[in-house]
Amino acid sequence: MAADTAAELLAEGKRLVAKIDALPSGASMLPFYLRLKDVIERAETVLSEERS
Repeated sequence: MAADTAAELLAEGKRLVAKIDALPSGASMLPFYLRLKDVIERAETVLSEERS
């Protein structure tokens, strides 16, 4: 996995939230939520590494 920065992860998370918000009613959000969950986990890793 390429090294992520907090800024890159924040931008990716914001893009995913915008896509989720733009989905039509009844559309499956699961793939986007799973990707968002992954982004959050990666951000947590980056932040914990920065604190070490």
